[in-house]
Amino acid sequence: MPPSIDVLAALLAAAIRLSGLPAMDVRDLPPVSQLTRTELNQVVCSSAPVRCAGLMAAFDTQRYRIVVDAKLDFDDPEDASFLVHEIVHVLQFRNMGSVAFTSCTAVLESEEQAYAAQNAYLGLHGRQGRYGGMLRFSRCRTH
Repeated sequence: MPPSIDVLAALLAAAIRLSGLPAMDVRDLPPVSQLTRTELNQVVCSSAPVRCAGLMAAFDTQRYRIVVDAKLDFDDPEDASFLVHEIVHVLQFRNMGSVAFTSCTAVLESEEQAYAAQNAYLGLHGRQGRYGGMLRFSRCRTH
């Protein structure tokens, strides 16, 4: 079941507070599309679905929508944290446009900010889950 407007408003407020990004109206959020695992893999990683094995949600800038695994329960803080992460990407996109997602460095910076907000959200709900650890090993090529 898609998140209600009340759930989206609460998650948007959390994403704004935890990321420090400029606010937006909940009505301007992109639609949230729930997809099966197979559909999610096809939409996000059509060329290499195996790379999406742990993916739970993604912000689709081309279609201005958030796609999520249909099994997510937004009443569960752990599951809701994935939507907080993607809402941070929406805020970044609205604030900086596609520039936030075009270079390797920009992508790493946007992911760091989104994971920091996601992990802070989890902490506020007494959860120990930590996401984004792989960013420590991510490097951009320098010429």
